[in-house]
Amino acid sequence: MIQPRLVWELARKDLAVFASDRRGMLLCFAVPILLASAFGAIFYQPAEGPGLRPRVHLVVEDDSPLARRIEKQLLESPHLQVSSCLRETARRRLASESSGVVILLPSGFGKAMRLDTASRNGHTPPTLELLHHPSSVIEARCAEGIFTEIALREAAHDLLAPLGLGAARLERPFQVHLESLPSGGALASHAFSHSFCGMTLQYLLFWGMDSGLMLLRERRSGLWRRLRAAPLTRGTLLAGKALATALIALAQIVVTFSFGAVFFGVTINGSWLGFVLIALAAALLASATGLLVAALGGNETRARSISILVILSLSLLGGLWLPAFLLPSWARTLSLALPTTWAARGLEGVVWQGMEWTQAAHCAGMLALFGLGFLVFAWWRLVRADSPHLVSQGG
Repeated sequence: MIQPRLVWELARKDLAVFASDRRGMLLCFAVPILLASAFGAIFYQPAEGPGLRPRVHLVVEDDSPLARRIEKQLLESPHLQVSSCLRETARRRLASESSGVVILLPSGFGKAMRLDTASRNGHTPPTLELLHHPSSVIEARCAEGIFTEIALREAAHDLLAPLGLGAARLERPFQVHLESLPSGGALASHAFSHSFCGMTLQYLLFWGMDSGLMLLRERRSGLWRRLRAAPLTRGTLLAGKALATALIALAQIVVTFSFGAVFFGVTINGSWLGFVLIALAAALLASATGLLVAALGGNETRARSISILVILSLSLLGGLWLPAFLLPSWARTLSLALPTTWAARGLEGVVWQGMEWTQAAHCAGMLALFGLGFLVFAWWRLVRADSPHLVSQGG
Protein backbone atom coordinates (compact mmCIF):
# COMPACT_ATOMS: atom_id res chain seq x y z
CA MET A 1 0.00 0.00 0.00
CA ILE A 2 1.25 3.48 -0.88
CA GLN A 3 0.86 6.37 1.59
CA PRO A 4 0.46 9.51 -0.60
CA ARG A 5 1.34 12.11 2.06
CA LEU A 6 4.48 10.26 3.07
CA VAL A 7 5.42 9.77 -0.60
CA TRP A 8 5.57 13.55 -0.98
CA GLU A 9 7.57 13.95 2.25
CA LEU A 10 10.12 11.37 1.05
CA ALA A 11 10.29 13.05 -2.34
CA ARG A 12 10.77 16.44 -0.67
CA LYS A 13 13.61 14.97 1.36
CA ASP A 14 15.34 13.77 -1.82
CA LEU A 15 14.77 17.13 -3.49
CA ALA A 16 16.38 18.87 -0.51
CA VAL A 17 19.37 16.50 -0.69
CA PHE A 18 19.66 17.23 -4.41
CA ALA A 19 19.54 21.00 -3.84
CA SER A 20 22.10 20.84 -1.02
CA ASP A 21 24.84 19.87 -3.50
CA ARG A 22 25.01 23.14 -5.39
CA ARG A 23 27.79 22.12 -7.75
CA GLY A 24 26.13 18.81 -8.54
CA MET A 25 22.82 20.56 -9.18
CA LEU A 26 24.53 23.09 -11.46
CA LEU A 27 26.18 20.31 -13.48
CA CYS A 28 22.89 18.44 -13.69
CA PHE A 29 21.32 21.38 -15.54
CA ALA A 30 24.41 22.76 -17.29
CA VAL A 31 25.77 19.60 -18.92
CA PRO A 32 22.79 18.94 -21.26
CA ILE A 33 22.75 22.63 -22.21
CA LEU A 34 26.46 22.61 -23.06
CA LEU A 35 26.21 19.36 -25.05
CA ALA A 36 23.12 20.53 -26.94
CA SER A 37 24.75 23.87 -27.75
CA ALA A 38 27.92 22.19 -29.02
CA PHE A 39 26.07 19.65 -31.20
CA GLY A 40 23.77 22.33 -32.58
CA ALA A 41 26.64 24.67 -33.45
CA ILE A 42 28.44 21.89 -35.32
CA PHE A 43 25.52 20.93 -37.55
CA TYR A 44 23.72 24.26 -37.90
CA GLN A 45 23.37 25.81 -41.34
CA PRO A 46 21.24 28.93 -41.96
CA ALA A 47 18.08 28.28 -43.93
CA GLU A 48 19.06 30.93 -46.49
CA GLY A 49 22.57 29.54 -46.88
CA PRO A 50 23.81 27.42 -49.77
CA GLY A 51 23.43 24.16 -47.84
CA LEU A 52 25.69 21.20 -48.51
CA ARG A 53 28.56 22.20 -50.82
CA PRO A 54 31.09 19.39 -51.16
CA ARG A 55 34.72 20.45 -51.61
CA VAL A 56 35.96 19.19 -54.99
CA HIS A 57 39.47 19.22 -56.47
CA LEU A 58 39.11 19.22 -60.27
CA VAL A 59 41.84 17.83 -62.53
CA VAL A 60 41.32 18.43 -66.27
CA GLU A 61 43.88 16.68 -68.47
CA ASP A 62 41.81 17.05 -71.62
CA ASP A 63 42.10 20.19 -73.74
CA SER A 64 38.96 19.65 -75.82
CA PRO A 65 36.35 22.46 -75.97
CA LEU A 66 33.78 20.19 -74.27
CA ALA A 67 36.11 19.48 -71.34
CA ARG A 68 36.85 23.18 -70.93
CA ARG A 69 33.15 24.05 -70.90
CA ILE A 70 32.51 21.36 -68.30
CA GLU A 71 35.36 22.75 -66.20
CA LYS A 72 33.94 26.27 -66.44
CA GLN A 73 30.47 25.14 -65.39
CA LEU A 74 31.83 23.15 -62.45
CA LEU A 75 33.88 26.11 -61.22
CA GLU A 76 30.77 28.31 -61.38
CA SER A 77 28.42 25.77 -59.81
CA PRO A 78 26.69 27.10 -56.66
CA HIS A 79 26.37 23.53 -55.38
CA LEU A 80 30.08 22.68 -55.23
CA GLN A 81 33.28 24.25 -53.89
CA VAL A 82 35.55 23.50 -56.86
CA SER A 83 39.24 24.30 -57.29
CA SER A 84 41.42 23.31 -60.26
CA CYS A 85 44.76 21.65 -59.69
CA LEU A 86 47.14 19.00 -61.03
CA ARG A 87 46.70 15.27 -60.44
CA GLU A 88 49.56 14.99 -57.94
CA THR A 89 48.36 18.05 -56.04
CA ALA A 90 44.81 16.69 -55.85
CA ARG A 91 45.96 13.33 -54.49
CA ARG A 92 48.20 15.05 -51.94
CA ARG A 93 45.37 17.29 -50.74
CA LEU A 94 42.99 14.36 -50.49
CA ALA A 95 45.48 12.44 -48.38
CA SER A 96 46.18 15.36 -46.05
CA GLU A 97 42.61 16.58 -45.54
CA SER A 98 39.83 14.99 -43.49
CA SER A 99 37.31 15.13 -46.35
CA GLY A 100 37.05 15.96 -50.02
CA VAL A 101 36.44 14.67 -53.54
CA VAL A 102 38.68 14.61 -56.63
CA ILE A 103 37.23 14.61 -60.18
CA LEU A 104 39.72 13.55 -62.89
CA LEU A 105 38.92 14.21 -66.57
CA PRO A 106 41.54 12.17 -68.49
CA SER A 107 42.91 13.05 -71.88
CA GLY A 108 40.43 12.30 -74.69
CA PHE A 109 37.41 12.50 -72.38
CA GLY A 110 35.64 15.21 -74.43
CA LYS A 111 36.05 13.37 -77.76
CA ALA A 112 34.89 10.06 -76.35
CA MET A 113 31.95 11.82 -74.67
CA ARG A 114 30.78 13.35 -77.95
CA LEU A 115 31.02 10.02 -79.79
CA ASP A 116 29.26 8.12 -77.04
CA THR A 117 26.49 10.69 -76.84
CA ALA A 118 25.89 10.61 -80.60
CA SER A 119 25.93 6.83 -80.92
CA ARG A 120 26.29 4.25 -78.18
CA ASN A 121 27.03 1.37 -80.55
CA GLY A 122 30.63 0.38 -81.09
CA HIS A 123 32.22 2.94 -78.80
CA THR A 124 33.62 2.51 -75.31
CA PRO A 125 32.11 5.04 -72.88
CA PRO A 126 34.60 7.58 -71.49
CA THR A 127 35.81 6.93 -67.96
CA LEU A 128 35.59 9.57 -65.28
CA GLU A 129 37.89 9.07 -62.30
CA LEU A 130 36.26 10.12 -59.06
CA LEU A 131 38.31 9.78 -55.87
CA HIS A 132 37.06 10.61 -52.40
CA HIS A 133 38.15 10.58 -48.80
CA PRO A 134 36.75 7.60 -46.80
CA SER A 135 34.53 10.01 -44.84
CA SER A 136 33.14 11.71 -47.97
CA VAL A 137 31.00 9.01 -49.58
CA ILE A 138 27.85 11.18 -49.55
CA GLU A 139 29.74 14.18 -50.93
CA ALA A 140 31.15 12.00 -53.73
CA ARG A 141 27.66 10.88 -54.75
CA CYS A 142 26.48 14.47 -54.74
CA ALA A 143 29.43 15.60 -56.86
CA GLU A 144 28.83 12.71 -59.28
CA GLY A 145 25.22 13.76 -59.81
CA ILE A 146 26.07 17.42 -60.39
CA PHE A 147 28.90 16.51 -62.79
CA THR A 148 26.57 14.19 -64.74
CA GLU A 149 24.01 16.95 -65.19
CA ILE A 150 26.60 19.47 -66.38
CA ALA A 151 28.40 17.01 -68.69
CA LEU A 152 25.20 15.84 -70.41
CA ARG A 153 23.98 19.41 -70.87
CA GLU A 154 27.26 20.55 -72.42
CA ALA A 155 27.53 17.44 -74.63
CA ALA A 156 24.01 18.06 -75.91
CA HIS A 157 25.17 21.42 -77.30
CA ASP A 158 27.65 19.64 -79.57
CA LEU A 159 25.06 17.04 -80.55
CA LEU A 160 22.54 19.69 -81.58
CA ALA A 161 25.06 21.93 -83.35
CA PRO A 162 24.68 20.19 -86.79
CA LEU A 163 20.95 20.92 -86.56
CA GLY A 164 21.55 24.61 -86.02
CA LEU A 165 20.46 24.35 -82.39
CA GLY A 166 23.89 24.58 -80.78
CA ALA A 167 23.06 27.90 -79.14
CA ALA A 168 19.75 26.68 -77.75
CA ARG A 169 19.36 26.94 -73.99
CA LEU A 170 19.24 23.50 -72.47
CA GLU A 171 17.64 23.99 -69.10
CA ARG A 172 15.56 21.71 -66.93
CA PRO A 173 12.06 21.78 -68.48
CA PHE A 174 10.31 21.94 -65.13
CA GLN A 175 10.50 23.63 -61.78
CA VAL A 176 10.83 22.01 -58.37
CA HIS A 177 8.79 23.10 -55.38
CA LEU A 178 10.61 21.86 -52.27
CA GLU A 179 8.46 21.69 -49.15
CA SER A 180 8.83 20.01 -45.78
CA LEU A 181 5.81 18.16 -44.39
CA PRO A 182 4.98 18.61 -41.57
CA SER A 183 6.04 22.21 -41.95
CA GLY A 184 9.04 22.13 -39.65
CA GLY A 185 11.77 23.01 -42.14
CA ALA A 186 15.11 21.41 -42.95
CA LEU A 187 17.20 19.67 -40.34
CA ALA A 188 20.22 21.89 -41.10
CA SER A 189 18.32 25.01 -40.03
CA HIS A 190 16.92 23.23 -36.97
CA ALA A 191 20.17 21.69 -35.79
CA PHE A 192 19.84 23.35 -32.39
CA SER A 193 16.31 22.00 -32.00
CA HIS A 194 17.50 18.48 -32.84
CA SER A 195 20.49 18.72 -30.49
CA PHE A 196 18.46 20.12 -27.58
CA CYS A 197 15.92 17.31 -27.97
CA GLY A 198 18.57 14.60 -28.17
CA MET A 199 20.88 15.83 -25.43
CA THR A 200 17.98 16.52 -23.07
CA LEU A 201 16.64 12.99 -23.49
CA GLN A 202 20.08 11.47 -23.10
CA TYR A 203 20.79 13.38 -19.92
CA LEU A 204 17.41 12.42 -18.47
CA LEU A 205 18.60 8.82 -18.70
CA PHE A 206 21.87 9.78 -17.02
CA TRP A 207 19.95 11.55 -14.29
CA GLY A 208 17.88 8.39 -13.82
CA MET A 209 21.15 6.46 -13.53
CA ASP A 210 22.44 8.88 -10.87
CA SER A 211 19.20 8.50 -8.95
CA GLY A 212 19.54 4.71 -9.04
CA LEU A 213 23.16 4.91 -7.86
CA MET A 214 22.01 7.13 -5.00
CA LEU A 215 19.50 4.47 -3.97
CA LEU A 216 22.23 1.82 -4.07
CA ARG A 217 24.39 4.08 -1.88
CA GLU A 218 21.58 4.44 0.64
CA ARG A 219 21.10 0.70 0.76
CA ARG A 220 24.81 0.11 1.30
CA SER A 221 25.09 2.77 4.03
CA GLY A 222 22.14 1.38 5.98
CA LEU A 223 19.87 4.41 5.46
CA TRP A 224 17.38 2.32 3.53
CA ARG A 225 17.15 -0.16 6.41
CA ARG A 226 16.52 2.65 8.91
CA LEU A 227 13.75 4.03 6.71
CA ARG A 228 12.25 0.54 6.48
CA ALA A 229 12.18 0.43 10.29
CA ALA A 230 9.81 3.43 10.24
CA PRO A 231 6.08 2.91 9.62
CA LEU A 232 6.59 3.13 5.86
CA THR A 233 5.62 0.58 3.26
CA ARG A 234 8.04 -0.47 0.53
CA GLY A 235 5.71 1.02 -2.05
CA THR A 236 5.78 4.38 -0.28
CA LEU A 237 9.58 4.44 -0.19
CA LEU A 238 9.92 3.52 -3.86
CA ALA A 239 7.18 5.92 -4.93
CA GLY A 240 8.93 8.75 -3.10
CA LYS A 241 12.17 7.99 -4.95
CA ALA A 242 10.40 7.80 -8.30
CA LEU A 243 8.51 11.05 -7.70
CA ALA A 244 11.65 13.00 -6.76
CA THR A 245 13.49 11.69 -9.85
CA ALA A 246 10.58 12.56 -12.14
CA LEU A 247 10.21 16.10 -10.73
CA ILE A 248 13.90 16.86 -11.25
CA ALA A 249 13.68 15.38 -14.76
CA LEU A 250 10.80 17.74 -15.55
CA ALA A 251 12.83 20.64 -14.17
CA GLN A 252 15.70 19.66 -16.48
CA ILE A 253 13.39 19.74 -19.48
CA VAL A 254 12.02 23.17 -18.55
CA VAL A 255 15.46 24.70 -17.87
CA THR A 256 17.13 23.21 -20.95
CA PHE A 257 14.43 24.21 -23.43
CA SER A 258 14.07 27.64 -21.83
CA PHE A 259 17.78 28.20 -22.40
CA GLY A 260 17.45 26.94 -25.98
CA ALA A 261 14.51 29.25 -26.64
CA VAL A 262 16.28 32.34 -25.28
CA PHE A 263 19.72 31.86 -26.84
CA PHE A 264 19.16 29.67 -29.93
CA GLY A 265 15.55 30.24 -30.96
CA VAL A 266 14.39 26.71 -30.11
CA THR A 267 10.60 26.92 -30.23
CA ILE A 268 7.67 24.51 -30.10
CA ASN A 269 6.47 24.42 -33.72
CA GLY A 270 4.03 21.59 -33.08
CA SER A 271 1.50 20.92 -30.37
CA TRP A 272 2.15 22.27 -26.88
CA LEU A 273 -0.10 19.57 -25.47
CA GLY A 274 2.01 16.99 -27.28
CA PHE A 275 5.16 18.54 -25.78
CA VAL A 276 3.71 18.23 -22.28
CA LEU A 277 2.72 14.61 -22.87
CA ILE A 278 6.19 13.72 -24.15
CA ALA A 279 7.82 15.55 -21.22
CA LEU A 280 5.71 13.64 -18.68
CA ALA A 281 6.43 10.31 -20.38
CA ALA A 282 10.17 11.11 -20.51
CA ALA A 283 10.15 12.00 -16.80
CA LEU A 284 8.45 8.69 -16.08
CA LEU A 285 11.13 6.90 -18.09
CA ALA A 286 13.87 8.70 -16.11
CA SER A 287 12.36 7.63 -12.77
CA ALA A 288 11.88 4.07 -14.02
CA THR A 289 15.49 4.03 -15.20
CA GLY A 290 16.63 5.03 -11.72
CA LEU A 291 14.76 2.19 -10.04
CA LEU A 292 15.89 -0.24 -12.73
CA VAL A 293 19.56 0.66 -12.18
CA ALA A 294 19.10 0.14 -8.44
CA ALA A 295 17.30 -3.15 -9.00
CA LEU A 296 19.87 -4.65 -11.38
CA GLY A 297 23.06 -2.87 -10.36
CA GLY A 298 24.39 -4.97 -7.50
CA ASN A 299 27.06 -2.40 -6.56
CA GLU A 300 27.72 1.17 -7.63
CA THR A 301 30.84 0.56 -9.70
CA ARG A 302 29.33 -2.22 -11.78
CA ALA A 303 26.01 -0.43 -12.09
CA ARG A 304 27.66 2.78 -13.33
CA SER A 305 29.78 1.02 -15.95
CA ILE A 306 26.93 -1.05 -17.35
CA SER A 307 24.46 1.84 -17.25
CA ILE A 308 26.75 4.21 -19.15
CA LEU A 309 27.28 1.61 -21.88
CA VAL A 310 23.55 0.93 -22.19
CA ILE A 311 22.56 4.60 -22.18
CA LEU A 312 25.12 5.55 -24.84
CA SER A 313 23.98 2.64 -27.02
CA LEU A 314 20.32 3.60 -26.63
CA SER A 315 21.18 7.21 -27.45
CA LEU A 316 23.04 6.29 -30.63
CA LEU A 317 20.47 3.80 -31.94
CA GLY A 318 17.54 5.96 -30.86
CA GLY A 319 18.66 8.94 -32.93
CA LEU A 320 19.58 11.22 -30.03
CA TRP A 321 23.02 12.03 -31.46
CA LEU A 322 22.49 11.90 -35.21
CA PRO A 323 19.32 11.74 -37.33
CA ALA A 324 17.93 8.22 -37.62
CA PHE A 325 18.17 8.19 -41.45
CA LEU A 326 21.98 8.05 -41.15
CA LEU A 327 21.73 4.64 -39.46
CA PRO A 328 21.72 1.41 -41.49
CA SER A 329 18.35 -0.17 -42.19
CA TRP A 330 18.81 -2.98 -39.65
CA ALA A 331 19.56 -0.41 -36.94
CA ARG A 332 16.46 1.62 -37.82
CA THR A 333 14.34 -1.54 -37.57
CA LEU A 334 15.93 -2.50 -34.26
CA SER A 335 15.46 0.99 -32.87
CA LEU A 336 11.66 0.63 -32.91
CA ALA A 337 12.06 -1.65 -29.90
CA LEU A 338 13.90 1.07 -27.94
CA PRO A 339 12.28 3.78 -25.78
CA THR A 340 14.73 6.43 -26.98
CA THR A 341 13.42 6.11 -30.54
CA TRP A 342 9.86 6.97 -29.51
CA ALA A 343 11.10 9.70 -27.19
CA ALA A 344 13.18 11.33 -29.94
CA ARG A 345 10.44 10.90 -32.55
CA GLY A 346 7.85 12.53 -30.33
CA LEU A 347 9.98 15.33 -28.86
CA GLU A 348 11.55 16.35 -32.18
CA GLY A 349 8.13 16.09 -33.79
CA VAL A 350 6.51 18.64 -31.52
CA VAL A 351 9.57 20.88 -31.22
CA TRP A 352 10.51 21.46 -34.88
CA GLN A 353 8.58 19.11 -37.18
CA GLY A 354 5.09 20.50 -36.62
CA MET A 355 3.65 17.30 -35.11
CA GLU A 356 0.02 17.34 -33.97
CA TRP A 357 -0.95 16.27 -30.48
CA THR A 358 -2.55 13.01 -31.67
CA GLN A 359 0.71 11.79 -33.18
CA ALA A 360 2.63 13.02 -30.15
CA ALA A 361 0.21 11.17 -27.89
CA HIS A 362 1.03 7.94 -29.75
CA CYS A 363 4.77 8.46 -29.16
CA ALA A 364 4.13 9.44 -25.53
CA GLY A 365 1.98 6.33 -25.06
CA MET A 366 4.72 4.07 -26.40
CA LEU A 367 7.27 5.81 -24.20
CA ALA A 368 4.98 5.48 -21.17
CA LEU A 369 4.59 1.76 -21.85
CA PHE A 370 8.36 1.33 -21.72
CA GLY A 371 8.52 3.41 -18.54
CA LEU A 372 5.75 1.48 -16.83
CA GLY A 373 7.30 -1.82 -17.88
CA PHE A 374 10.67 -0.82 -16.43
CA LEU A 375 8.96 0.51 -13.30
CA VAL A 376 7.00 -2.68 -12.65
CA PHE A 377 10.04 -4.91 -13.18
CA ALA A 378 12.28 -2.73 -11.00
CA TRP A 379 9.60 -2.55 -8.31
CA TRP A 380 9.33 -6.33 -8.25
CA ARG A 381 13.09 -6.79 -8.09
CA LEU A 382 13.55 -4.25 -5.31
CA VAL A 383 10.72 -5.65 -3.21
CA ARG A 384 12.11 -9.15 -3.67
CA ALA A 385 15.63 -7.99 -2.74
CA ASP A 386 14.18 -6.31 0.36
CA SER A 387 12.49 -9.50 1.58
CA PRO A 388 13.52 -10.64 5.09
CA HIS A 389 15.67 -13.61 4.04
CA LEU A 390 17.71 -11.34 1.70
CA VAL A 391 18.01 -8.37 4.06
CA SER A 392 19.99 -10.56 6.45
CA GLN A 393 22.51 -11.05 3.62
CA GLY A 394 23.12 -7.28 3.29
CA GLY A 395 20.43 -6.41 0.64
